Amino acid sequence: MLGLASRAVSDSGSLANREHRRPSKKQAAATQAEPQATRIAEGEYELYEEGSGGAVGPFGEEVYEFRETWTLSRATGGNFEVKGERRFRPGKDKDVVTRPFAVELSRDLTVLRLTEFSKLKWIQDSGPLTCEFLSAEMRCSAGVKKPNVSNDWHIEVQHPYGLLWPISPFSLGSVAHESERDPQITTRASLVTIEQPSAENPVSPMVLSGELHYLGVESLQAAGRPWEAYKFSIKVPLHPKFVIWASKKGMLLALAVEHEHGNWPKEGLRLVRYETFVDF
Repeated sequence: MLGLASRAVSDSGSLANREHRRPSKKQAAATQAEPQATRIAEGEYELYEEGSGGAVGPFGEEVYEFRETWTLSRATGGNFEVKGERRFRPGKDKDVVTRPFAVELSRDLTVLRLTEFSKLKWIQDSGPLTCEFLSAEMRCSAGVKKPNVSNDWHIEVQHPYGLLWPISPFSLGSVAHESERDPQITTRASLVTIEQPSAENPVSPMVLSGELHYLGVESLQAAGRPWEAYKFSIKVPLHPKFVIWASKKGMLLALAVEHEHGNWPKEGLRLVRYETFVDF
């Protein structure tokens, strides 16, 4: 009798568990009706630096052989999302590391939020680093397990703006897309750097503002195909002039660094692979 009773209880429990795991018709219908992100395109960016031994970035944070692979999808509500991976050497003789990242974009491909799934150098239990691109500030968080006001930053900056460091091709494309496309009108734009100098000063944001000029439409070869690109130039403090090419959709195609001396080694960022799956 005891064995039979135990078996009956066991069978009843198993049945209950199966019923509990089985979704209701309402839940199943909701799952089926839930819209899925539509893959739009995928591609890859590459940094090139023919001088400085190939190093790119502020002192103490230099990276080598930087590449960023990504997939662009249309999310629910009509916005876009990017998911990808950054690969680089944190030192010339260091092994390659990978860092996942994600970007939320508006319908016109301007950046809303950027997340980098990595730990900060001087802040324990940090990561991911998340930055929201708001209208009058960029709000960033170190992502520590125990939230702390000292690990959140409110960087006052007006649109258009983008990240110069850490490297973010999609935010640089966003700067170009939000700017005036009239050679007679100059746009006041900003590039933001978020450096990690020391344990005493673990995060040091800096806003570099300058005049962004629209230079017209130019034919460009990128990722093995021709583009009609919008061309811009911008000069901000502490850096040489940058020339930016963006697609008419607002995606960065290339960025070149223009030094005062014409024989300076070439450096910049370029789209080296691109494939689209819908009309985009």
